[in-house]
Amino acid sequence: MGRPYTSDEIERLRQYNAQGLSPRQIVNLMTTHSYPSIRNKLSALGLKAHFPETRPLMQMPPVDGESKINDRQESMISLLKKRKHTIIELADSFNVGPRTIKEDIVYLQNNGYVVNAKDDTVTLKPEEIPIHKINVDKFFGGKPEKVYLLRDGKKVEIEGFNFKFGAIADTHIGSKYERLDVLNALYDIFEREGVKVVLHGGNYIDGEFRFNKHETITHGFDEMIDYFLKNYPRRKGIKTFFISGDDHEGWWTQDKGIDPGKVIEERQKRYGRDDLVYLGYQEANLELRSSRGSALLKILHGGKGTSYADSYRTQKMVEALQEGEKPHIMLVGHYHKSLYHTPRGVHSILLGCTQDQTRFMRKNEIKAYVGGWLIEINQAPTGEINRFKPEWIQFWDKKFYEEKITHREGKQLVELLKDDK
Repeated sequence: MGRPYTSDEIERLRQYNAQGLSPRQIVNLMTTHSYPSIRNKLSALGLKAHFPETRPLMQMPPVDGESKINDRQESMISLLKKRKHTIIELADSFNVGPRTIKEDIVYLQNNGYVVNAKDDTVTLKPEEIPIHKINVDKFFGGKPEKVYLLRDGKKVEIEGFNFKFGAIADTHIGSKYERLDVLNALYDIFEREGVKVVLHGGNYIDGEFRFNKHETITHGFDEMIDYFLKNYPRRKGIKTFFISGDDHEGWWTQDKGIDPGKVIEERQKRYGRDDLVYLGYQEANLELRSSRGSALLKILHGGKGTSYADSYRTQKMVEALQEGEKPHIMLVGHYHKSLYHTPRGVHSILLGCTQDQTRFMRKNEIKAYVGGWLIEINQAPTGEINRFKPEWIQFWDKKFYEEKITHREGKQLVELLKDDK
């Protein structure tokens, strides 16, 4: 569908048709519309199209392709270089009728001259297309007025959510490969950046199953929960909102029917803390409400294994969402990968991890992206997220390699390497 006609353009179209100009001539005078559009609009207005271009009076470009203009047309170009003229002024200057001037204009346009005739005023510049100006005020200072957790058809207000927040996943507390140093460093950074909310995409503990029972620091459900509550970072003024994955902590849910997230939220009081807020099992939806609209933030823990292309899993997740469920922001844990992209316009982030590469990951050639995200958003009054600034804070997983060498009989190798530095 072409650009709609303005009332001014419709009036010009009527005038050109009344002057006997053909649709082909009119399209050269109204360059913002195509030939079929002109024909259709004339028909819609009940106007009969003229075809004077077939008259012998009409000069046509030479067959050899060379641009040849007559003396009058050359003099017209000279006049237009100095200033704009009306068609009547040009007709009077050359003692010809306005129709001849219009035919000259069309001929010059067909031969590459940038002649524009608008409102019967002729200039040597292209017709200006009106530019819609966007007010950029809505791209600044927009933070959610209220944030709600959407659960079981109800809204539960979440306080403290701001335009800047932290986002992490896969901390795997209790694993021999946990990186509490990285996790604490991230919370130090969040604190300095004025963050009040950290969203956690699941696998906050390592759980216990036959896959990993020889690679955990603790043994049993209670010991790992207590270890988590003692060691998970806490910073004044920061609350961590977390979900459970269906693996690791989810193994206990599937095997025993126990929800570790609820246990952590209730048991934290024993350790003098109230900063851990459980959002639910596997995924949670947060409504970011502004003055005249809202946006949806979905945080979830993925499934299946990692893919060859890091972006593949989030692409498929967005594509698989049912109509009306597409969020504006989607934060995904599970894959230990770090990535930001926008499939179908959804701000999608793979949240990374704070766990070094495990034996399982090494065996399956899966790299660990160790770090977390600092995210800053701007929400327009009408609800849409019109600015999204993700910052990946990266750390290295060298600790894993040093420990594996140190724990073998090759400890001397590490010492020799250190001496050589």
